[in-house]
Amino acid sequence: MSFPTISGAGPNGAIVHYRVTRATNRGIAPDELFLLDSGAQYEDGTTDITRTIAVGTPTADMRDRYTRVLKGHIAIARAVFPDGITGAQLDSFARQHLWAAGIDFDHGTGHGVGSYLSVHEGPASISKRGTRSRSSAA
Repeated sequence: MSFPTISGAGPNGAIVHYRVTRATNRGIAPDELFLLDSGAQYEDGTTDITRTIAVGTPTADMRDRYTRVLKGHIAIARAVFPDGITGAQLDSFARQHLWAAGIDFDHGTGHGVGSYLSVHEGPASISKRGTRSRSSAA
């Protein structure tokens, strides 16, 4: 494992790096979202795998938010950009569809891929805070 698994349903799934406690422990209710964030160490890198699963029938808002996040991921994957662009500059591609609806999320969009260390190993990061790229650092 590259980090302790994060497992949260409903409101707990929206808490960044959620950890269950006796006070927050709850079952998975029908018609809510379940977040499973896990990772592992492999010979060629450290990974983070996040899955969001609709338990029951997702609401129109759930489908809307999921679609907006998916559109953001597609925008990042299709982006063509020059050397020296920072993660903070790329982050807006991922958030544009959420921003159009007046919503956002309080977490980075992406992070580096570690090598036997951490999924948050730098210097690469796609987030609001960003990092300077190696080619633009002076």
